[in-house]
Amino acid sequence: MTETSSVVVVSGATKRFAAPEGGFVTALNGVSFEVLGKEFITLLGPSGCGKTTLLRALSGFEDLDAGSITIDGQAMAGVPPHKRPVNTVFQSYALFPHLSVGDNIGYGLDVTGCPRAERDKRVGAAMELVGLAGFERRKPRQLSGGQQQRVALARAIVNRPKLLLLDEPLSALDRKLREAMQLELKSLQSELGIAFIFVTHDQEEALTMSDRIVVMNQGRIEQIGTPTEIYDHPASWFVADFIGESNLFGGRLVEAEGRLLLETDEGPMILLNGDRESGQAVPGTRAKALIRPEDLHLMEAGGEADAELGVLAVTLTQIVFVGSDFQLVAETADGFPIKATVRDPSRSLASRLKSGAEVRLSYHRDAPRLLPVGEEG
Repeated sequence: MTETSSVVVVSGATKRFAAPEGGFVTALNGVSFEVLGKEFITLLGPSGCGKTTLLRALSGFEDLDAGSITIDGQAMAGVPPHKRPVNTVFQSYALFPHLSVGDNIGYGLDVTGCPRAERDKRVGAAMELVGLAGFERRKPRQLSGGQQQRVALARAIVNRPKLLLLDEPLSALDRKLREAMQLELKSLQSELGIAFIFVTHDQEEALTMSDRIVVMNQGRIEQIGTPTEIYDHPASWFVADFIGESNLFGGRLVEAEGRLLLETDEGPMILLNGDRESGQAVPGTRAKALIRPEDLHLMEAGGEADAELGVLAVTLTQIVFVGSDFQLVAETADGFPIKATVRDPSRSLASRLKSGAEVRLSYHRDAPRLLPVGEEG
């Protein structure tokens, strides 16, 4: 399996469940995508979007009502979970409390009748890979949460699957350990050289770890792309609102004094880069745009903006210090909420501000991103 060939092909995957009140709920609605060899893919979306159902279909615990799944060139229709070239790491880890770490990891090899010498060699190699060498005789209760997660990973990779599925495996860890394990998982995936499909509702986790992200909503795929593509160029209002913090505006495009503006329904006029978005930026038409909080900058009192800068006059309603940044919550004269992230060199200015202060926030005309029209957020 090469990096450019597909280890997973999902085509038109559809799954419905009977609802207790009658009728059906569609968990997957014509989902199609591919996973390349050695690729780290994240299924991202809110609760109920279909990501876990898709993972269970890949692992064989759910049968599709329509569509197909191919793994390593083999059609998976009718193939039971234990015969698929796939292993899954669950959120709960599901370790056997009465077995040692070594026996937990080697359990799958014992079931398949792997010779003892080969079994011990592979268990040792897996433990070394996840940083648990020397812990063979411990029981799960004698391990920390992070160590138990490593045992679950080692158990999943010891069978040398073509594909590793991870169902929110870091959600039970505290923030600092979770961030450390994110980097370890990415490093492990690179060392193993196999494809990972990771399920999470944590956008920061997805942006940190993924080669590509599959953003899901109501059983459909909203967008597939790299973390930077998803963040910088969201394909829909939903993606723009779900990924990161966003100031979202809707209105009509107008041209004034040679400058392209969005005359928003919310009140403020938003300066746009008409050249970059020429395919969408047609004066007189409806448009939607977002500005990320980090693209808004606190202006000094009396400071002047040049022709490349747009300005929002706002009243501060809340100032939150989050260590490296100040998070400003404000509103325009029309009551529209605005969020801004203030970093150096404006931190000293932000630290002197009080709630109720009237300030100006500037942004470069390249900052607003135009979004597809035709859907409401």
